[in-house]
Amino acid sequence: MATVDSVWGIDIGQCALKALKLRDVEGTLRVEALDVIEHAKVLSDPEADRVQLTRTALETFLSRNNVAGSAVAVAVSGQSGFTRFVKLPPVETKKIPDIVRFEAEQQIPFPIAEVIWRWQAFHDPNSPDVEVGIFAMKRSDVAEMLEHFDDAQLTVDVVQMAPLALFNFMTFDGQLAGDGATLLADVGANKTDLVVADGPRIWTRTIQIGGNDFTESLVKAFKLSFTKAEKLKRSAATSKYARQIFQAMRPVFADLAQEIQRSVGYYTAMRREARFKKIVGLGNGFRLPGLQKFLEQQLNVPVVRVDSYNRLTAGGDVNAPMLNENVLSFAVAYGLGVQGLELSAVGTNLLPDEIVRRRLWGKKKPWFTAAAAVVLATLAAPLYRTLADQSALSAGDTFRGAEGITRALASDASRYRELVNQIPSEEEPIEKYRKLFGYRSYWPAVESVLSAGLEAAFPHQKLLNEYAAARDDATRERILARIADSLPNRKHRAMVFITRMQVEPLANAKAASASAGIGSGGGPLLPARGVGAGGYDSAGATKGYRIRLEGSTPLPRDRAQAALTNLRKELQKAAAGNRSLSIVDYASDWSRQPGVGVPSGGYYSGYSGRRDYEAPDIEAPGVGTGPYTPRARGLTSDPLAQPTGPAQPDPLFPSEDTSQDTGFIVSIVITIDSDGLAPPPGAQPPAD
Repeated sequence: MATVDSVWGIDIGQCALKALKLRDVEGTLRVEALDVIEHAKVLSDPEADRVQLTRTALETFLSRNNVAGSAVAVAVSGQSGFTRFVKLPPVETKKIPDIVRFEAEQQIPFPIAEVIWRWQAFHDPNSPDVEVGIFAMKRSDVAEMLEHFDDAQLTVDVVQMAPLALFNFMTFDGQLAGDGATLLADVGANKTDLVVADGPRIWTRTIQIGGNDFTESLVKAFKLSFTKAEKLKRSAATSKYARQIFQAMRPVFADLAQEIQRSVGYYTAMRREARFKKIVGLGNGFRLPGLQKFLEQQLNVPVVRVDSYNRLTAGGDVNAPMLNENVLSFAVAYGLGVQGLELSAVGTNLLPDEIVRRRLWGKKKPWFTAAAAVVLATLAAPLYRTLADQSALSAGDTFRGAEGITRALASDASRYRELVNQIPSEEEPIEKYRKLFGYRSYWPAVESVLSAGLEAAFPHQKLLNEYAAARDDATRERILARIADSLPNRKHRAMVFITRMQVEPLANAKAASASAGIGSGGGPLLPARGVGAGGYDSAGATKGYRIRLEGSTPLPRDRAQAALTNLRKELQKAAAGNRSLSIVDYASDWSRQPGVGVPSGGYYSGYSGRRDYEAPDIEAPGVGTGPYTPRARGLTSDPLAQPTGPAQPDPLFPSEDTSQDTGFIVSIVITIDSDGLAPPPGAQPPAD
C-alpha cells in the first residue's frame, strides 16, 4: 500500500459500526473525524438480517462522512480467523519463507488454496530464536466481508483481524506494563478477545462470553424481554434492585474470570518465565459496575480500565465528548488506523492478492498507454516504408506462398527456443518443491509407530485414545464409565499420560545415544509441533531424531518398569512395517515423580497421534471447554475453594490422586532410511 497521511479505521461490531479517521501530523496522531452507528438489532439476533443491517450502517456512514483521499482499514472477527506461532530452528534467512510455507500447510486446518494467509517474524533481542506468527482466514469469510464494502462502493486497503488490531493499539498507545506481560481483555457483545503482549511475543484467544451473557442472566432471573433486561443491566449501578441484579449476574462474572484465569494459566505454562503485571480492560462490557474490581480480586493482577488514550489528540472539529464516551469501544478502529499509517507492530494484511494485483495494474495502465503511444509514433515511419515495399511485391502468388512458409518456420523456431529456455527455470522450482514435500508422510509414520507401540505395551491405552478422539460429551462419559467399571483399581490401569514431547534433529542418528535424552533436557530440543519434514535438509541416509517423551502411568513402579522395557520391542515391531525409518536406540527412566510443575487440573492427554500439543482449547482431558474442565467436574483453580480432596486430582476422575503415579521419561533414536523421494532401500518397484 502506498504511503498515506490519513486513514479511516472501521470496526463493524455486533451492536454498532465504529469508525475513526486518523492523520499523522509531523509524528503526532490526530483524530480528524469519528462516528458510531448503532444497528437496529444486534447482528447475532436470530431474527436480524445481518447483510441488510451491515449495508445500512455503511450507507449511513458514507452519507455522513467523506472518505475521499483516505485509506480504509477494516477489521474481521478473530473468532473466524486462525492464529498460530511457531519457533523456527536456526536456518539461513533466505530459507525462512519456504519453511514458513511448509509450516502453514501443516498447521492451517484447511486446504491452503482455500485460505488467505500471511506471516510475520518476531525477534527477541535477548534470544537467537526466531518466532513466526502465521495468520489465516478462509477466502469465503474475507470475500463475504468485502462484499458489503463493494456494494457500498467503498475501496478497502487493509484487512486485519480484530485481536491483532488490539495488539497494535496497546503497543502503540503505551498501554503495556513496564516489565512483564500485559493481558488486554476486550469484552464485546457476544465474545471476549484476549490479547497477550509479552515483549516481542503476542498470543491471542477468543472466549465465548460477552455482554449479552450478562443480559441473558437477567432475562432468566427476572423473566424479562432481552430489551428490558439490557436497559436494567445498564442502569444496575443506580437501581434500587442493584443487589438482586448483581446476584443474578454473578455466575457470568465467575465464568468470565475463570476463562481468563485458564488462559493466563495456559500461557504461563507455555512460557514459564512469563509474569503478568497488568490487565487492560476494554469493550462496552467493562462499563458494568464492579467487573473491574471483581476480576482484580479473582485474578490477583491489577486491572486497569482504559478511560483515555495516551498518544491520540482530537482535532478542532472533532466531537470530543463523543470520543471520550466511546473510549472503551474505539480501540480496534484505533489499531486499524495505526496499521494503515504504517506505524504498527504487526503489519500483516489479509486483503486478497488478486485484488492487490488488480489495483496495481490499474494504477500502471496510464503509463503503459503513454509508452505504447510513444513506441507507435517511433515505429510509424519504418512501418510505412515496409508496407509500401510489401505492396509492391504482393502481386506475385509465388512470393506470397514463400512468405507464408517463412513466417511459419520463423514462428516454430521462436516457439522452440522459448520452450527450451523455459526448461531450466521450470525444473528448478519443481525439484525444489519436490524435495520440500519429500518427507511430508514421514512424521505421521513416526506418530503411528509411537501410538501403536504405546497401545501394545500398555493394553488399556486404547481406551484413553478413544476418549481423546471422542467428538461429543456423551461418548466421553461412556468411555469414562467403562474405565471406572472395568478398572476400578487405579493401579491396574495399564495406560500412560504423555505430558511433554520433544524432538531433537540428529545429523548422524546411527551414532547417537538414546540415554543422552534422559537428562535434564538432552540438548537443544525442538517442540514436537512443526516437525513434519523429516529435517529441513533431506541429504544423508543416517539423519534422524531423538524423541523424548515425558509422562506418567497409574501402574506401580515394578509393573511400569516392565511395560517400559517391553515398549522398546513393541516400537521396533511397529517400525518394521515402515521401511523408511528404523529405531536404533532406546532408553527409559521411571524414577521421576509425576505431576511436578503441572497446574491444577492438569494438562494430561492420551496419546492419539494428534499434533495439537499447544492449542489452548485442545480436546484433551482437563484442558478443553467441554464437561471435563476443572470447573465442570468440581475442580477449580482457586485453592481456597477446595480445602479437601486429592493432593493432585486426576482431571478425568477428580476423586483419584495422581501423586502416587509412576513418572517416566522415554528416549528413542529413529533414523530416516530414505530421502523421502526415492523408494526406501530394498523396496521393490511397483508392478506395471
